[in-house]
Amino acid sequence: MSVPALKKNYYLIHAPDIPNAQRAKHIAAHMATSAPLVQSGYIVAGGGFLPQTAHSSDADALAKISGSFILVQADTAEQAWETLKKDAFWQSGEVWDRERVTVTPVYVGVPKVE
Repeated sequence: MSVPALKKNYYLIHAPDIPNAQRAKHIAAHMATSAPLVQSGYIVAGGGFLPQTAHSSDADALAKISGSFILVQADTAEQAWETLKKDAFWQSGEVWDRERVTVTPVYVGVPKVE
């Protein structure tokens, strides 16, 4: 079985939260920024990191999130950074720990069929 060549570049964004992050305060603006990026296919997947003892099906899972992950399709890492810095979680300075955010190129072995 041959591996298909990808048509786009993928980047995994890891954005840990600061202590006492104010997610609830900025979630509406974060979602408003993210929705068109999801619709356009720029954001492939995203969500939050949970502690090892939590489950995504827990009723209080959203309250336990300690950071974000976002898989994006972008031309370059610079484009991924530029787009990320427009997000309310970045701009507010009250959610993501800007010093610890990373944008890493990744190979997606099971991409969506285009």
